[in-house]
Amino acid sequence: MSTTSLGGDPKGSVVRLDKGRILSCEALPTLPAVAMELLEKTSNPDVAINEIAHLIQSDPGLAGKVLKTVNSSFYGLPKPCPSIDRAIGMLGLRAVKSLVLGFSMVNLTQGVDDGFDMTMFWRRTIIAAAGARQVALASKTCEPDEAFAAGLFQDMGMLAIFVAAPQKYLPLVSRAGVFHNSLYKAELKQFGFSHATIGAELAQRWQMPGQIVEAIRHHHTPEEAVEHSEIVRVVALGALAARCVIEDVEGLAYSELLEKANAWYGWHQQDLTRLLEQTTTASKGVARLLGQGIGEMPDPQQLLVAANQRLVEQQIIVQRESEGFKKQAEEFEQAATTDGLTGIANRKRFDEVAEEAMATATRTGQPIAVLFSDADKFKFVNDTYGHHAGDLVLIELARRLVQTVGEKGTVCRYGGEEFAIVMPGASLEAASQMGEAMRCAIAQGPFDLAEVPNCPDTLPRTVSVGVAAWIPGQPQVSAQELVQQADKAVYFAKESGRNNVKRWGVDLGDEIAQPMPGDEPAQAAVPAAAALATHNDADPFAGEIVPDLSPVGQTIRVLIVDDDALAAHLMKTMFERLGGVEITVARDGRSAVEFLRDAQRPSNSLPDLIVCDVNMPGFTGLQIVKALKANPVFKHIPVAMVTAVDDSQMLVACREAGATDVYDKATISVDLDAWCRSIVAVLTPAA
Repeated sequence: MSTTSLGGDPKGSVVRLDKGRILSCEALPTLPAVAMELLEKTSNPDVAINEIAHLIQSDPGLAGKVLKTVNSSFYGLPKPCPSIDRAIGMLGLRAVKSLVLGFSMVNLTQGVDDGFDMTMFWRRTIIAAAGARQVALASKTCEPDEAFAAGLFQDMGMLAIFVAAPQKYLPLVSRAGVFHNSLYKAELKQFGFSHATIGAELAQRWQMPGQIVEAIRHHHTPEEAVEHSEIVRVVALGALAARCVIEDVEGLAYSELLEKANAWYGWHQQDLTRLLEQTTTASKGVARLLGQGIGEMPDPQQLLVAANQRLVEQQIIVQRESEGFKKQAEEFEQAATTDGLTGIANRKRFDEVAEEAMATATRTGQPIAVLFSDADKFKFVNDTYGHHAGDLVLIELARRLVQTVGEKGTVCRYGGEEFAIVMPGASLEAASQMGEAMRCAIAQGPFDLAEVPNCPDTLPRTVSVGVAAWIPGQPQVSAQELVQQADKAVYFAKESGRNNVKRWGVDLGDEIAQPMPGDEPAQAAVPAAAALATHNDADPFAGEIVPDLSPVGQTIRVLIVDDDALAAHLMKTMFERLGGVEITVARDGRSAVEFLRDAQRPSNSLPDLIVCDVNMPGFTGLQIVKALKANPVFKHIPVAMVTAVDDSQMLVACREAGATDVYDKATISVDLDAWCRSIVAVLTPAA
């Protein structure tokens, strides 16, 4: 039996921690009896489904949780699943087993004494498990549900060490903070073993499958795995994704994630962007299912930009110590300010150029203009033909814009399908002429997509352009204010039918443009926006929205406006279960306004109820309420606001603006079905 040093106190005495005593500690958490018996039975490949179903149903609380999860949006079944044996038949034994283990993990951790940061433990565990499942789904190298279960149990050894020796273990945990890999290294240095080893030995005692045991043992050292390397790699990448979200101060976790994902699966930066987006979204759902708080999730795009920038800065510092630093530093700086897809300047570079140009304009008394160009219906391209087609469209958009603007300005990819241009010395008239030239350059010829499978060889594309300018003699504005004006102008251009140019201060002023009845757009607007997902299968860009054919008074129309895809999907599912409810989902405020403008027309109908998230990027829920209540066509529609943020001033402002009421997402999620029924009954009695 080996005994190793933990560390010393100020007097120089040495405390010791024994691995064997940890594993034999009577207070050690253990799996519930149902989970242990399930693992034993499922080790037999010939076990009968009804035998497993009977075992799970012997614990009514556990069976209820499993069925509730099976019928949640996490699995997205086409119809409700009424029983455990049906769940096994629809999802497979591995999926149901992973759910049982997941809820067993929750029960197992409830006995841990105070002093251990369970919030951080669950935050890391859930993000890592959700990330492992997403990697498994994308790579198709192992079963996603087994990867999820392994992810949930990978840090179980931490709890075991803490329960057995809290006074000896907490100092290491405290010193490591959020940096999980630092804790792993400190454990090896002080104890001679790590929580990964302890967790794997516990999993073996609990008779977990060998692939899960190996994934737990090697989630910090995937290269050392001899057996079950596929699931080990998947779980290791999930753990790295969690480190990116939680701790990536220096960009080291992202660098390691990119290196391993590229070596194992040939993935690149845009693949990791999607992985982190999917992981953060899935983590919120898993946390709700398991009843654990994991805090706010960061924006994956901002996370990656910050990580890349930190990596570049670190590399520049290192390069200063070597020969040829100047050339390499310039290359790193260019990489930090260049968009990886299009090769033009990125958002970081745009912010720098805009600030520098505004400072020069103020000092010299020269005008300055900013233009925003937004690709029309870009989401339709991605959703219909795939991200490869979308990438080609963005690359060609950038090429045409750069060719058109030339040396008169700096073209940057602002984000997504938005491009921004800074034109020093340009008046509003000159910038507007440039905006029209840009619009024509995009619309004059279709885009070549011949290399994309199952896609037309060419695809016509258009852009909407917003223009703002500062001229000497006008009130001074900041670069940020000028950018906001151009952004509002491009929004108004899209509201006015797309494929046009709008000028701040001429076509619109300080007020946000309101959707007015009878205000037909200059260009023929196609019904519904790219971000709308309706209950029917009709292509929203193929022509008219499918009109409601149900008898008058039997259908209640509900418009859900929420940028949280999971929350929107859950509400949509609950409303649809009521029957006689027609649902439309808008992913942002702009899409909601576009839908409402289309719904005024005779072939469509206005919603009877609007459920709107308060906090959304760009056009906020408060702005939507103000726009609705200021318009006689829409002001009668009841608006139920929902929010996940405790902001009393914003809630008061929403009510004063005309919102029927404001509801807390955490509260309504306890019984979302009951809330949907009550909100329809209370707010739409006439319908």
